[in-house]
Amino acid sequence: MVLVLLGLTAWAPADASRSMTVARDDVSAAVWTGRPPVPHVRPTTRVLTIVWHRQEHRLSCEAAALRMALSYLGIRVGELTLMGYMGYDERPAVFDGKGNLVRWGDPNTAYVGNPDGHIERYTGYGVYFAPVARAARSSSAGVLAASTGIRPADIYDAILRGHPVVAWISNTYNRVPLSSYLAYDGKRILYTLTEHAVTIAGVRPDAVFIDDPWFGPGWHSKAQFESAFATFGGMAVILSAS
Repeated sequence: MVLVLLGLTAWAPADASRSMTVARDDVSAAVWTGRPPVPHVRPTTRVLTIVWHRQEHRLSCEAAALRMALSYLGIRVGELTLMGYMGYDERPAVFDGKGNLVRWGDPNTAYVGNPDGHIERYTGYGVYFAPVARAARSSSAGVLAASTGIRPADIYDAILRGHPVVAWISNTYNRVPLSSYLAYDGKRILYTLTEHAVTIAGVRPDAVFIDDPWFGPGWHSKAQFESAFATFGGMAVILSAS
C-alpha cells in the first residue's frame, strides 16, 4: 500500500491492521506501529586525529608519512627505525655520456640513496609501497592494501572507516610525467624528481585533508589530490590495527 502525503510518497506496510492514525503537522496520516528497517546512511566527512609531524630528513617523507599514519593506531615509531625496516640501497646513480640517469637502486625493494641527500643531484630519492608496507607490518600494524592501482574512492572509503593512508603524489600537487631508469636488479623503474609521500587523514565531499610532512597539513580539493595521486598510478598503503 502507498500513501501520498503533502505531495510526497510515503512507505507503509501491506498489513493495514498494524497501522494507526497520528497527527503530524495538523494532518492525519496512517503510520506503521511496527519497526520498519532504518537505512544506514554513511557519513561523508571524517578527519582522523593525527598529530602532524615534519619530516626529520630532507628526503624522508615516506617514513614521516608512515609515522603519522601509525600514530593514529597508537603505534609510536621513529623515522630511522622505520627506514631501517625498509632497508637502504646506497649504491650511487649512474649516468650516460649525455648526463641521463641510466641506473640506480630499486625503490620497490629498499630506500634508494641517502635520506639527507639532494634529489636534484641524484644523491637521494625515496622508496615505494612494498618497503613501506613491510615497515608498517614490522611495527605491528595491519596492512589492508599496498599497491598501485588504488582508486581515490578506495582512499576516501578507508578514511571514513578509520584507516589512515600513506599516498604517493607529486610534490607539485599536479600530475607530472614519469621518466625511467634500469635498476641494479634489472627492473625498469618509473620515477620523478618531484616524488613525495603524504598521510591522508580526512575526507569531505569536496576535499581531502592531507598531513604533508614537508608543506604542512591542510585541505586540498579532490581534483587537485587526484591529479597528483595519478602520477604514480594510484600508489598507496592503507593501514589498520593489527
